[in-house]
Amino acid sequence: MKRDELKSCAFRYYKLLVLKVLLLDEENFLNIFDNYIDKHDLDEKQIQEIRSFANKNKDELTRLLKKGVNNFISGAYSKLLKDPDLIKYSYQYQRNNFVDAIAEYLKRYGMKIPLHPEKDAGLFGESDTKTTFVETLLALEQEKLISILSLQIGLSQPHKVVSSQTDPVSLLPRNDLHKSSFAVHRVPVATIQLTKRLISLIEPRLSYFNHKISFKGKDIFIPEGNQDALCRILLRNKKAMEKEWSWDEVLEKWGGNYEKKENWRKVYNAGSEVNKKVAIETGIKDLFIVRKKTIFVNPKYLPLPK
Repeated sequence: MKRDELKSCAFRYYKLLVLKVLLLDEENFLNIFDNYIDKHDLDEKQIQEIRSFANKNKDELTRLLKKGVNNFISGAYSKLLKDPDLIKYSYQYQRNNFVDAIAEYLKRYGMKIPLHPEKDAGLFGESDTKTTFVETLLALEQEKLISILSLQIGLSQPHKVVSSQTDPVSLLPRNDLHKSSFAVHRVPVATIQLTKRLISLIEPRLSYFNHKISFKGKDIFIPEGNQDALCRILLRNKKAMEKEWSWDEVLEKWGGNYEKKENWRKVYNAGSEVNKKVAIETGIKDLFIVRKKTIFVNPKYLPLPK
């Protein structure tokens, strides 16, 4: 029974992987099929079905992929499993973990994020062995939270061989098992990009009220004086946050004299001091872009259009 369930898991996984690879890059199909798929995990009928995808058009491939991903999202696949060792995290659980954790990954990789299951499965849950890496990425893309730019074959880090059984998740090639006490296995490596929809879920809220900047979950106190007066202008509303303010416009709003040549320093110094306070609380040093002639809120911290 367990062997049958292992084969069913492998077949569903390979189907989704190959369908996506064909939609991304037809030339990479044979590379995936011949060098990644372990034929021992499939029977001849299953192998032929996957091979037949190469002859289907984009519309057919898209339909099949959507159907398979929907079955994953709904839990229809997991309901077929009896062996507790083969039951993975639900998609909703992995999705929520991804949304919570991805902001920290943005700091490391920027908007284009290479993901490797061996290193990055922790995005989806605490236990690497319970995550479904490719399936979850495909579901996130179907939900328009990410775009998958590529799916390639990579190699895991060398690890000690402790079993002669094939793991349906890591898909360790059998011919690597007995060559030495250490081996590598082939793994999918995805390059993804976050969508505006996902960024709208994770972006920090930015507002100013009663001498406090609310940003990145922190309330940052701003004292009376030029710093407070500056925040009242730049953070008044979304329109003000999107505007690039000249120093004389700011001084005019303050009701001060903006004709003196050195008065720009009042705006410049106030913006620099606010940035220092924000950096102490959040680690972000560039909330305001402070220049000699202009000052404005850094666009990367603004709400994105939906």
